[in-house]
Amino acid sequence: MRKKPRNLLGKYNWLISSGDKEKFWHISMPLDESIPNSHKKTVWTCSYGWLLVSQEKQAKANESYRSYQFCVWEPESSKVIDLPPLKLNPKQRICAATLLSPPDNPGSTVLLFDDVLRYFIFYKFSDKQWTKRWFGKEMEDIGDESFINKNYIAHCDGKLYAATLSYDSLMVIEETRPKVFKLKPLNCDLPSACFSSPAPSNCPSDYLLDYFGQPCFVEVLWGGVNQQHLVGINVSKLEFRGDGMDWIKEKSAEGRAFFLSDNCSFSCLVDEPEIDGGCIYLCANNRVYTFNIEDQSVSVSLALENCLRQKTSLFLAMPDLNRICNLRAKSKHTIAKLEEEGIVIEEKGEAQAKSICELSLDILGSIAKHLYLDDYFNFRSVCNTFSKVAPSIKWREASLKLKLPPLSPWLVFPKGNLSAIHTFIDPHFGGRYLIKIPESLLDTQICYSNDGWLLMCNHDLMVFYHPLKLKFIRMSQVSREHKSCFGYGLSSSPTSADCTLVALGFNSIYYICRSGEEWNESEFEGVWNTYDFPDYDFEPNHSSPVYFDGAFYFLDRNGKLGVFRLNNGQVSWEILRELENPWEKMESPGDGFCYSYLSECGGNLLSVFVMDQLVHIYKLNFTSEKAWEKVTSLGNHALFLSPSSSFSVIPSSSDMENKVYFRKLYGVDIVYYCLSTDKFYTCGNKEVVADFNNTTEFIYSTWIEPTWQ
Repeated sequence: MRKKPRNLLGKYNWLISSGDKEKFWHISMPLDESIPNSHKKTVWTCSYGWLLVSQEKQAKANESYRSYQFCVWEPESSKVIDLPPLKLNPKQRICAATLLSPPDNPGSTVLLFDDVLRYFIFYKFSDKQWTKRWFGKEMEDIGDESFINKNYIAHCDGKLYAATLSYDSLMVIEETRPKVFKLKPLNCDLPSACFSSPAPSNCPSDYLLDYFGQPCFVEVLWGGVNQQHLVGINVSKLEFRGDGMDWIKEKSAEGRAFFLSDNCSFSCLVDEPEIDGGCIYLCANNRVYTFNIEDQSVSVSLALENCLRQKTSLFLAMPDLNRICNLRAKSKHTIAKLEEEGIVIEEKGEAQAKSICELSLDILGSIAKHLYLDDYFNFRSVCNTFSKVAPSIKWREASLKLKLPPLSPWLVFPKGNLSAIHTFIDPHFGGRYLIKIPESLLDTQICYSNDGWLLMCNHDLMVFYHPLKLKFIRMSQVSREHKSCFGYGLSSSPTSADCTLVALGFNSIYYICRSGEEWNESEFEGVWNTYDFPDYDFEPNHSSPVYFDGAFYFLDRNGKLGVFRLNNGQVSWEILRELENPWEKMESPGDGFCYSYLSECGGNLLSVFVMDQLVHIYKLNFTSEKAWEKVTSLGNHALFLSPSSSFSVIPSSSDMENKVYFRKLYGVDIVYYCLSTDKFYTCGNKEVVADFNNTTEFIYSTWIEPTWQ
């Protein structure tokens, strides 16, 4: 008699650890449930609420084959269906598996893929044994010698779509007649944005899955020192139009969530308060990443500590999608019904401010003029009366006499995917401001920041934009290669006549020097040039270069420091190989080590290495024997770090000194690291944060120095 687990799983999506002992967790709550008799078993996939599980049997001495026992198990009902034993040639290897329909459906089939001898191995629940069909000849006709990728299998609207590792074109696997499966290539390449994304990656991971009955391709872009820093996700849906088909980029997925893992990927309607619609839940690196498609934010959870102490891998599973209904649709229907009945929710903001609103307009106006900038914004947002006596600020005019102390850098990011609104967060005062960007920049992303200017880019446009002065500096020439750049750097403010812009590609540096017979501040005239690395010994990192002492310095993901010099039209490149990588001397770089940055600070060139719980800072000693020296204090400086821009300032407030500020948010507060205590804190309530887990960062966020004079 098999042990039945408690019936706790219900309609929830599950997180499964696969190792010596398989266990369940709910993706958003600590539900810990073991799979019965799971020792040394392999969980292949989950479809329609059923897990496909196998176990290799011990071969006898005289047997020349390998024997496997497969079964399908529905955790919700604890029902188990054992399949006939499967005998394989010793050379055969199963690389992927799928369940084409629920086991109780007529003709339901379990389909396995052998990637060595190239066989379809399948079992129909009405049969007594497995069937094998060779598809090697079809793969040869296609011209593909690789095998079906387990992440490239999707069952959509009755059709099975697949692709191989090396063949970039989509194909359909059809059962043309009973027990005969055929490969049918489609005239449609898989989308690939890893070389043309504003956040390129040399380590993407891809997933093909069903999305409302249509194939959907999700490309996850990784970066950072150990390729565990999520730098972007692209979602594309295959649209069928007449005789053709095209991949269309999805900018939102309201009411639906994606769940990605190496063994099982799917999307479904959201019917759980703990699960957010429009998000992608990704199991990788023994973590759960949550990516919001619309606002391009990512948060990381590492709650499964017991699982991580074992050698396990994580993947997601799902219940029967037929049980799931759309909670958002229910909510909208309920709200509409309440409105029809005349039921409204009273807003109390105006009533609460009634007493102070009774003051004369002159007094209120006088109060407004004596407020600091962040308090002035908050004052205007209280009610209509306050907004009238405190007019909106004309950033390019000095018509309003406010107290304007030197401001700390602000964190800036789009409010939504390709949003017309940019959000600015002040880490010192805690203010959060919204600024509308010009319509011409709606399809651009923030790629770099310098001296209050943002470099905004898309595939056809590069422009420097000052969000407070509302000024533009347009690039006269757009580099095609900028689509695959990891970081940008400027030699000086983009308003300077002798400014140089550089960009780091996969194996090249692209640069443009400002020129032009007549000086025009609003135009960045020049010609893009390319310098190709003489070898492949420098691995690009998602980190901006630093212009220091007449040269651009680049830090690669292995800690190597490269120097790029421009002198009277002559270009040189050097890797400082004598420098010992500082992070190699750290006590435990390990899997938690994720980020590295370069920054100038107080006349020194700093390298910053960030682990989950520690921050290590080094300065470069420019003696005859160059070496990195440990830094234990920043003095009266503060560092502001992001992949697109990193710099230091002397803050106007002493309580910001000797701290490192990140673009990560814990709740609504920015996270910083204090070198005096070696701990992470939040800016708002100074709460201690153990590490970066359960924090959120916006992919296209950066630090900007707010200036309008």
